[in-house]
Amino acid sequence: MALPKREFVQLAHTYKPAKHGIGGYYASEKLDGMRCYWDGGLSLNQHAINIPFANTAKDYRLKNADVMATGLWSRSGKVVRAPGWFLDKLPFGIPLDGELYLGPGRFQELVSIVKRHDADARWAMVKFKIFDVPSDTRMFQDGYIHTNIFKARYTNLYPDLRLTPRQRPRPFDQVVSFLDKVSKDWDTDLLSPVWQQRLPMQTEEAERVLQEMMYEIVEKGGEGAILRKPESIWEPKRSHNLLKVKPWADAEAKVLGYVWGKGKLEGLMGALIVEWAGKKFEISGFTNAERELNPDFNKLQVPNGSPGSVVADSRINLLFPRGSMVTFQWCGHLTDDGKPKEARYYRKPS
Repeated sequence: MALPKREFVQLAHTYKPAKHGIGGYYASEKLDGMRCYWDGGLSLNQHAINIPFANTAKDYRLKNADVMATGLWSRSGKVVRAPGWFLDKLPFGIPLDGELYLGPGRFQELVSIVKRHDADARWAMVKFKIFDVPSDTRMFQDGYIHTNIFKARYTNLYPDLRLTPRQRPRPFDQVVSFLDKVSKDWDTDLLSPVWQQRLPMQTEEAERVLQEMMYEIVEKGGEGAILRKPESIWEPKRSHNLLKVKPWADAEAKVLGYVWGKGKLEGLMGALIVEWAGKKFEISGFTNAERELNPDFNKLQVPNGSPGSVVADSRINLLFPRGSMVTFQWCGHLTDDGKPKEARYYRKPS
């Protein structure tokens, strides 16, 4: 089946807490590197101009019949001119999707190494960090790439390459196990899987763990995180099964009140009403224990309000009393009326 909007490799959508439930997902650091696809050695030492999936339109080097493919390709289908000793350490017959990487904040230095026509000694610093094992049948699936950096139409590409399947399509949780097994035979100074952390199954707990992970990543100068749905299978398209998490800004807000929860949260606090920079808005992202509303015995008691309504003053959340401060995180952008976008509870101020 042809993909109407395929890409050369799998690309991520941006994570939106209100849209994506991430319970049970895998989380890893988003590396500040250069995307790279190893075709398992399929094209190694062949004339690049004869490789049907090469991006000849945007890489003038491929129009030179003397240019040889290395088996390594950029996310836009360009030849990556790695030295022979580097290629010799890559696993033959195992396609790999990952990133060439030097370290946090060293992207421009990496580009200056990788984009040279003649590989130099600095390649000894480059690592290949792996996060998936694409199936040949998925990688060479029919479809039309139409972006500002790559235009190509793939039809019957897989049979044209006379391939026998080397890697079957695997759900990502099986990919993690497979990489753990096969990587024991790799030169880990050059080639290694990206470390994956399995998030809790409950979405709010998963979001809390992700926030802690993001804090650690940003503290050390990292770029963000990548989330992957465990049962999803690699496909060359932009997918909601693969999500990129941007660094979040944080700020402190004053608690003004509460909103009754809906559905499974009925009878509990659904959200805090807070004020920040003169703007009032709601934040959520709490555990059930943090959502408990207690009677304020100094005031006349009234029954629970209807789901979604404002909680009467006769009820209080002992963890977040009115007038106290909480720290929330947001994506760093404001709505048209000046409220923080995608605001979620983070923690109490330290």
